[in-house]
Amino acid sequence: MSYARMVRWVFRFSVTAFALVLSIYLATVALIAWPAPLFSHERQGGALTFHAQAPLPGSAERMGQEVTALLAASPLGPPEDMHVWLVEGGLALRVFFVGSTRASGLTYPVASRANIFLRHADFDQNRLVRAGQAVPPPRTLSYYLVHEATHLQLVHHAGRLAITRIPHWINEGFADYVALGPAPPVMVALAAAGRPLPRDLFGTYPRERVCVTLALEWLGGDLDALLAMRAEMGPEGACPLVPQFAIAPAHGGT
Repeated sequence: MSYARMVRWVFRFSVTAFALVLSIYLATVALIAWPAPLFSHERQGGALTFHAQAPLPGSAERMGQEVTALLAASPLGPPEDMHVWLVEGGLALRVFFVGSTRASGLTYPVASRANIFLRHADFDQNRLVRAGQAVPPPRTLSYYLVHEATHLQLVHHAGRLAITRIPHWINEGFADYVALGPAPPVMVALAAAGRPLPRDLFGTYPRERVCVTLALEWLGGDLDALLAMRAEMGPEGACPLVPQFAIAPAHGGT
């Protein structure tokens, strides 16, 4: 094969491979934005409509109403209509949890401001069940729903582009702040002492929730001022603006 022919072959192969990867990416984004073809059952409760591949229990409606009420009482106010897609496995799992196959709940705010993808839901018990084991409180099913829905509410409040610039500790900490309430004094004291904050006791993002709680107190409850902050958490989980927050780095994992 001559050099010129080899160059043409490499170029054509590269273009074909790029087109294939781009097609897969666009198809995935399209399904994340419009997942309905893969789901045949639905139930609505409040602002939430649940979608599944199998019939849903009546408790899904009550759960939707409960979560809607919790969101309405949050700093962001009543939610827009949202869709919760219950994913069990197979192709749907590979597509909708491409962001993290170990996660129990995901949103993709840039692709959709209305879709939540959730796994392991047990509506009757208000639990997420992983590998046959129910996740204990405080991380109940309603907790996960409020947490993920808050991410979407932040997108409506701040905008798709702005949400990509909000630091991780604010994005996740505020979602836990809404789902579980402000960090209580015992959490703040443990964080200030650099002690671990177990997720089984304090939620998925305990140190981030402490930082958000203290930040909102320091900012007089001004949510927009919080969302405008760009400082990241310090080493080992120290809150930004450490002199104001008086939070030490953590000694041990969370």
